[in-house]
Amino acid sequence: MLAATRRGKIKEILMKKKSVKVSELCEMFQVSDETIRRDLEELEKEGLIERNYGGGVLKKNVIVPPLLIRMEENIEEKEKIANKALDEIKEGMSIFLDAGSTTYQVARAINYKGVKNLTVITNGLNIAAELASNTDVNLFVTGGNLKNVNYSLVGPDTVEYVRRYNVDTAFLAAAGVSAEKGFTTSDIFEAEVKRSMLGSAKTAIVVVDSSKFGKDAMVSFCNIKDVDKVITSGDQNLDVIEDLKSHVNIVLV
Repeated sequence: MLAATRRGKIKEILMKKKSVKVSELCEMFQVSDETIRRDLEELEKEGLIERNYGGGVLKKNVIVPPLLIRMEENIEEKEKIANKALDEIKEGMSIFLDAGSTTYQVARAINYKGVKNLTVITNGLNIAAELASNTDVNLFVTGGNLKNVNYSLVGPDTVEYVRRYNVDTAFLAAAGVSAEKGFTTSDIFEAEVKRSMLGSAKTAIVVVDSSKFGKDAMVSFCNIKDVDKVITSGDQNLDVIEDLKSHVNIVLV
């Protein structure tokens, strides 16, 4: 396991339990106590924890935006999904990157792989920040109203901006996937942006980890058969995933 992945997992534990012990982390990740102590040193430098003799505790004044929590959840699965999504991205293409924690990992994978002459349109400010220094990416950021909880731009201006484009592929995030409700999200304005991306792309791909299957968020933005492919990873809700394979092309990595 990469150090960044392990530290992401440690952050996820900290968000839930507020503290960690070196001995427990050593057993969990099968690494030495020196390795875990180095991880905790890095988290202390980030201002996330206060270290003590046996481990570390989450700082009381730390306010963690919901997106940052989600970005650390199921991070290994999201990285696998992102790496597989790169198979769909070729030199000279134009793509939408919807705001979301898994689509953010796609942006990171684009930087790592170094795709040449790629046009990216996104409504995610964290995605834009990730790609901003990549000179091989022609980056466009939608206008709109900023949702502070997840750094997404939404609203009529966003929808109007997205509809100006005709792109090769849209990579969409989702909060839930089910046969009955299709792909769902927690916000009506986010749903409108997703629909506009879907309607302005030749190909639509949903990138979502397995924990989202069998769940319905508040607003449906499209039916199961409205997308061309779903890329997922993980060992949760495999029965639901298997049932949905008769409705849509699902790639499990």
